[in-house]
Amino acid sequence: MLECCTMKITFLGTGADDWDWRNPAPGTRKSTCTLVGATVLVDAGPCVLAGLADAGARPARVADLLVTHTHGDHFNPDAVMAIAGAGRRKLRVWGPPTVADMLPGGLARVDFHPLLPGDGFRVAGMRAVALPANHAVAPRSAEQPLHYAISGRGANLLYALDGGWLCAKARLWLGEFLRGKPLDAIVWDATCGNTFRDWRFAEHNDLRMIDAMREGLVKLGIASAETLHVFDHVARTLWPADAAEHRRLAECFGGMVAEDGLELDVNEPAR
Repeated sequence: MLECCTMKITFLGTGADDWDWRNPAPGTRKSTCTLVGATVLVDAGPCVLAGLADAGARPARVADLLVTHTHGDHFNPDAVMAIAGAGRRKLRVWGPPTVADMLPGGLARVDFHPLLPGDGFRVAGMRAVALPANHAVAPRSAEQPLHYAISGRGANLLYALDGGWLCAKARLWLGEFLRGKPLDAIVWDATCGNTFRDWRFAEHNDLRMIDAMREGLVKLGIASAETLHVFDHVARTLWPADAAEHRRLAECFGGMVAEDGLELDVNEPAR
């Protein structure tokens, strides 16, 4: 059975890796993970089970997990296996081929689908494509992190974190995937916030970088003036300490900042 005819996004966690999840203080953001609809989960780090519980979402309903890369704040093998063990069917896991080597007990409870950039697939009745992300797992790692474009239920979504500056191949494949219809929403890696000219520019974005890419995507017809821009993967040390300042900055740069528990209907975005 397909889900309803709208694309709903629930942000279960929105924090970068510099938050203390072992000793969380009030206002601590969970590790970044997101639900698309009720059954498609993007990333599963150390806070994913708590994020699902806070959102009133049952792990047993998760049918597909899209893994962007295997950094510990995005991919926690024990959490993945807990989700896999909650359902009656095998959890379908999509991601870089290196994911298979990190699953405890191998593939007994997981139906793993390795993805390379440009690979298309379907989840929950929606089309999706894996795109190359400009992000390094480790200096000598062969793993290629991924972004995901998802199309269905009347909306087109680009989920683009972790990463800094969209790759040329990602832009080309994204344009082909969209078939002439612009993106309705982009979830951006905005790790650096208003810490401009930071050394992390080669694998994480600041708000000025996103602004430049947004203008370029509009010129290409990949985005439009109506595209919703959501700034996610917020670093504790690279954004202002005041949460109200987060919202002001996001508005200044033409978007909104993601918050733990935020729910959006991409078909009717909040502006």
